[in-house]
Amino acid sequence: RTGAFSWAWDAKRTDRPRQPLGLGEIWPRGTPNVWTVISADESLGLIYLPTGNSANDHYGADRSAEEDRYTAAVVAVEAATGQVRWHYSTVDHDLWDYDLGAQPTLMDMEIDGRMRRVLLQGTKTGSIFVLDAATGEPLRPVENRSVPQGATPGDRTAPTQPQSVALPNFAGAPQPPGAEPERLTEAHMFGLTPIDALMCRIKFRQMRYEGIYTPPTEAAGGMLLFPGTIGGLNWGGLAVNPDLQILITNHSRLPNVVTLIPRAQVTDQAVGSGGQRVDQKVAPHAGSPYGVTRPIWLSMFGVPCIAPPWGYLAATDLRTGQLLWSQPLGTGYDSGPLGIPTQLKITLGTTNIGGAVNTASGLTFIAAAQDNFLRAFDTRTGKLLWEARLPAGGQASPMTYMHEGRQYVAIAAGGHARLKTTLGDHLVVYALPR
Repeated sequence: RTGAFSWAWDAKRTDRPRQPLGLGEIWPRGTPNVWTVISADESLGLIYLPTGNSANDHYGADRSAEEDRYTAAVVAVEAATGQVRWHYSTVDHDLWDYDLGAQPTLMDMEIDGRMRRVLLQGTKTGSIFVLDAATGEPLRPVENRSVPQGATPGDRTAPTQPQSVALPNFAGAPQPPGAEPERLTEAHMFGLTPIDALMCRIKFRQMRYEGIYTPPTEAAGGMLLFPGTIGGLNWGGLAVNPDLQILITNHSRLPNVVTLIPRAQVTDQAVGSGGQRVDQKVAPHAGSPYGVTRPIWLSMFGVPCIAPPWGYLAATDLRTGQLLWSQPLGTGYDSGPLGIPTQLKITLGTTNIGGAVNTASGLTFIAAAQDNFLRAFDTRTGKLLWEARLPAGGQASPMTYMHEGRQYVAIAAGGHARLKTTLGDHLVVYALPR
């Protein structure tokens, strides 16, 4: 109402959120931040902050206890005061850039025969955590499972990592509740020709890979990060139909190759220290012993080294936790080898960014994929019912609204440079017939 300072949350200043900065004081640098969409529950008076990790994505020896506590976490703060009511960490001592890209989703969910106010949090690790919106207590089982060990000198690796086990896992190909996330083998390797397929298999054998949470390494072959930095579940988050108690998810299935580069070999400067670009080949990771490279793992033809699908759309019954249906999302119509669009509408599943929206009538609208289409699916069955061509990539979540008795669906079609979809500056709106 007035524009006056009310409060500010920071991982290292949680004891004084209402105290503004003093003369000459700056905010703590490099602490876990919020880079996706914030959610709130007015009835509870809480704001939910989905955080990332501290600066230096793949090295954590210098992180403080506060930074680890609030990394890749949902932090519930009081809207009136900024005080932390509760927090829930989804990754322990994150060395994989598995920050929370999906915004928290609030809903009334049927649990053990009664409705509860819950927060659903999707993660790049493929888990969907079901938390009590008021207290942060897990309302569906979570297991702390053993993970690979062997961090770089001076760093450490948490002995276990949390995995939600009552709902499917979406780290790679969808897995049933409680199952381990998909683990890659030579059988998953892919190529357009025998030559690039062989080269991908050779590279696979050169990398360190022991499944999800394999620690980063400075060894020559690097580490295979799967799911990659895009997830799993990422930007756009989850969509729910509260009447049907159905959860709709879209996620990517694409690995990165992460290699730590010793400081003496890093020539790129951080942007804040005079560097000219934010997309250097070697990310400087200023202040740590290492820079890092982490390209998406592609063949010589610019095609992923693992076989498709590279992206999925799925529906989960929230009452039972079982997967209702799952299918690849996206075609190669606007993409292809060497960056040449195939112009073929063959559904193979592509990387996707942007979420879905559900209607009360049982429709799911989503774009997100690496082709320029907005689609409508039957929420109950997954059947494709309608699609429309967009002027640019739809890397955004659609919205639906009513105006003068008519229903509309709108989407921002702006494309995505890193996904190499068509760039634009469009707001596209569709409507039901009058």
